[in-house]
Amino acid sequence: MHLNRTFVHFIFCLLICSSSVNAQEFERYKVLLDTTIASKQLGYDRPITITVPFEWQQDTDKDFPVIVVFDRQNPRSHTYILNTIDYLTSNEQMPSCIIISIASDEEHRYTETLHRASDANGMAEANEAFLFDELLPLAEKRFKANKFRLFIGHSRYGYFTTGLLHSRTEQLNGVISLSPFFSEKNVSLTDSMAIIIGEKHPSTLYYRFGIGNDYPEDYKAMESVIGPIKHKNLNFDGQLFKDADHNVTPGLIIAPALYDVFEFWYSQQLAYSRRAANGLAELKELEATIAAHYGKPLCFSLGILNGKGWEYFNNSEYDKAIEAWNILLDNYPNFSEAYLGIIEARMHLSENISALAVKFKKSLANSSVYSEAEKSEFLAEFDRLVKP
Repeated sequence: MHLNRTFVHFIFCLLICSSSVNAQEFERYKVLLDTTIASKQLGYDRPITITVPFEWQQDTDKDFPVIVVFDRQNPRSHTYILNTIDYLTSNEQMPSCIIISIASDEEHRYTETLHRASDANGMAEANEAFLFDELLPLAEKRFKANKFRLFIGHSRYGYFTTGLLHSRTEQLNGVISLSPFFSEKNVSLTDSMAIIIGEKHPSTLYYRFGIGNDYPEDYKAMESVIGPIKHKNLNFDGQLFKDADHNVTPGLIIAPALYDVFEFWYSQQLAYSRRAANGLAELKELEATIAAHYGKPLCFSLGILNGKGWEYFNNSEYDKAIEAWNILLDNYPNFSEAYLGIIEARMHLSENISALAVKFKKSLANSSVYSEAEKSEFLAEFDRLVKP
């Protein structure tokens, strides 16, 4: 009964921590801010939106992987991409991420993605410098972004992000390219991809692309290069939707592409959730496996870590439950509810909970995860637990 009550409250918390942008409702995310960045590299302002998971909080040590989504100015595809991220995150199928959405106006979008090798007026190199020298360092400094980076681009930005896979191989974990083309004057991205294939890669690099009825020859050219790949750390694949419109392909590609990128992460946390006997000892091994695979650590989801605590608690394995919830709090320090589980487990072990009570109340007071009404509810729950 206690497990059910906690689970229901956790889901309720996710639902009320939603936000909206352009009438868009999220389960697991909230819009932190819409702003502009004055780019020295480009010489003009770039409008961006920062969307963060509900458990994000400025004054904690918790950081998050980054997804950069281009073409924010296209509300239909942008909304669909963000809702897909939200859906997969809500179902524990991918980790909570910081999403940086970047808008391009009609005046600059073409030159932003045009290389100087194709045209002397091209600003693709300046745009690349904006991303890696200005935007991402700012995201790490101010918005708690970590070094895991996945870029998502459509059409011209599909071309541009595919190019970044070659020029910034060591600084990217993956690219999802929606309706890209692969060549312009003096630039061949299929040749660039062949260079990537011939290089060493200590961790897995992901590339997913999908093309509709606009660039079928480009699809054939890229598939001829990546199809024979045998490199175990290059996870590249493409799809052709031969009758799909240019603006339809983002919706057809994004969900399976995101699933592919994070499938390995999910498989490891699924192993943790299913193996009760040595789960806690195994956690560190699974985390190390994830870090080796992606080249960066990716934390398990809050739901999986919390569920493991309740699994041990309901099996009367109170020491393990305490350890599981402490692991959760190490990763999600503002999830104050875990303290209640630890307190109840320690009471079952007839241990003193005075110091824990202080930590719980301090954590709850500082947490941005809960509403004031929920905080009052948790304090009442604490009183019920410790009442003689």
